[in-house]
Amino acid sequence: MTMPLPDGIWISNETPERREGAAALFLDRDGVIVREVDYLSRPEDVVLERGAAKLIGWAHSQGLAVAAVTNQAGIARGRFGWPDFEAVEAEIARQLRAAGVALDLIVACAYHPDHTDGYGDNHARWRKPGPAMIELAAERLGIDRSRSFMIGDKASDMEAARNAGLAGAIHVLTGHGREEREAAMMLARPGFEVIAAADPEEALALLSARRFGAAR
Repeated sequence: MTMPLPDGIWISNETPERREGAAALFLDRDGVIVREVDYLSRPEDVVLERGAAKLIGWAHSQGLAVAAVTNQAGIARGRFGWPDFEAVEAEIARQLRAAGVALDLIVACAYHPDHTDGYGDNHARWRKPGPAMIELAAERLGIDRSRSFMIGDKASDMEAARNAGLAGAIHVLTGHGREEREAAMMLARPGFEVIAAADPEEALALLSARRFGAAR
């Protein structure tokens, strides 16, 4: 059964190519794919994070799906609108294409507990650390969540991955990573590991060394 798409949730492609039973790599956007900019809303401010394009290319070479899941509270706060967000996404896609790679799917959530009317449990399921953006991407891509990993710079990224039933997550120091490292590492549990890395480039090296995504 296909998950319905509520208002306030944006998806880049309703029918992406499916990778039945494959593992996936879920990436936070700001601080992982692109350099952190406070409420990024202008294409001219987009700069790819070190190693991000290389990471995406490597993942695809291993048969992995790659999806971005991003909280965009700036929309709920009225800092910018969906057209601004889409212009930024178009620039990110352009820069990734120039590096020879592309994301399979992007899911964005505009909810915020202090700025979304009637904010409740269903909104919280979509906003990280809720699992629903990951669940939606996994459903559309046909991937196996239990074999998949998340890479993020915030503890909420790790918690979203754990709540969605992923195998683990890598916490990077880019973006907000330095102030979030301790809280992120404390989210490890039996069956869910949290790995420390400096940046997406080191995350790639760690995943490669572990043969992440290799056929079972």
